Amino acid sequence: MLEIKKTAISLDEKELLELERIITDGDGKEALSFLRKAVYNTITRSQQGKLKSHLDAGDNPVERFIKEV
Repeated sequence: MLEIKKTAISLDEKELLELERIITDGDGKEALSFLRKAVYNTITRSQQGKLKSHLDAGDNPVERFIKEV
């Protein structure tokens, strides 16, 4: 799962040509494939090792539960 924050990606010449071809052809299947490969996978790789679980509150949940009871 991706971390939800602003992210910038860059496309090389080959990817820009592929994007232009997809737009010109109106090819939905290729568009989804391109988004997976050039956008989603690029962002996923850039976030590797930086993701944190939404369950990670930084403390011990057992101790927090005991204090609340």
